[in-house]
Amino acid sequence: MGARAVRALDVTSRMSTIAFLASAAVVGFAAATDWGLTVPLETAIRRDLDVLATPEALDSRAKTALDADDVMLARGMADLGAELKRPLAPETLSRLAAAEAPAAVAWRSARGFAHGFVSGEIDGQAALAGALVSDLTLVGDIRDLASEGGKAMRGEDHSTIILGLAAAGAAATAATYATAGAGAPARVGVSVLKAARRTGTMTAEFAADLGRRMARTGEAAGPGAARAGQLALGAAAGELAAVGRSVGAAETVRLMRSVRSVDEISDLRRFTTRFGTRSRAVAELTGRASLRAFRTTLRIGELLLRHLLGFAMWFGGLLAGALSKLGFRLARLVCARL
Repeated sequence: MGARAVRALDVTSRMSTIAFLASAAVVGFAAATDWGLTVPLETAIRRDLDVLATPEALDSRAKTALDADDVMLARGMADLGAELKRPLAPETLSRLAAAEAPAAVAWRSARGFAHGFVSGEIDGQAALAGALVSDLTLVGDIRDLASEGGKAMRGEDHSTIILGLAAAGAAATAATYATAGAGAPARVGVSVLKAARRTGTMTAEFAADLGRRMARTGEAAGPGAARAGQLALGAAAGELAAVGRSVGAAETVRLMRSVRSVDEISDLRRFTTRFGTRSRAVAELTGRASLRAFRTTLRIGELLLRHLLGFAMWFGGLLAGALSKLGFRLARLVCARL
């Protein structure tokens, strides 16, 4: 038994020394390079909301949204406040209730539907409905093909993205009718992309990425690359349709200002699946310009400060184990005599 105890003490001593040296090296490297640990999306957002989503901030943002007739954002602020147990002021909630009254909603819906149908621009759910109806009847796609195609023929500035999406939308509409509605998600996604481009919520980075992928659908790219481009566009449209089911298509258009590439649409889908109609309120409060910015890092220095006592005890134990050779030798001597 004494021999086994001696071996155990020897192993413990060596492991303490190795652990101390390794820990010191990791902490030193982290401090020198400002290294951090990536935290999950949910954790990063929660940390921001704890600080930024004060009752005053929520109420102020909701009032500003109501002043701008942005009822969806005001509703998102109210729902977020309820989730965080930080409700809006009673007078703000009264204003929101009045804005959501049937008569007010009916007026906005009629006005928005007509505007969306004629122009294809989207500034609300009703306008989106109008734009979708115009697209599903091919009126919108033909309008955009004629408008942007005419500009191109005259040598004027035109949007190749709108032109390409209008062509893709016409194909998606045909597929929707041919498949008895199975192609509807892709049709909705293409309309959202067109609306985001037209209203300016599509970022330059996303537009460049989408343009490159759409270019691969051309004949000059070859059949393999063209097929890959079509699949990428179809996948992006499907993801946007899923986002629309969580927050509504009009909010999807507005949230596109946080997307920097086609691949980030999947991040948007996960984000909106978690926060639903509160998604834009979260984005507005935290001030994140990109969904990638939510994937923040927890710096080693911050981690140490938050858990200073525990770290001191752990690091001190390793240090004591590494330096207390005399203690180990005495214990080894006692065990050897057993």
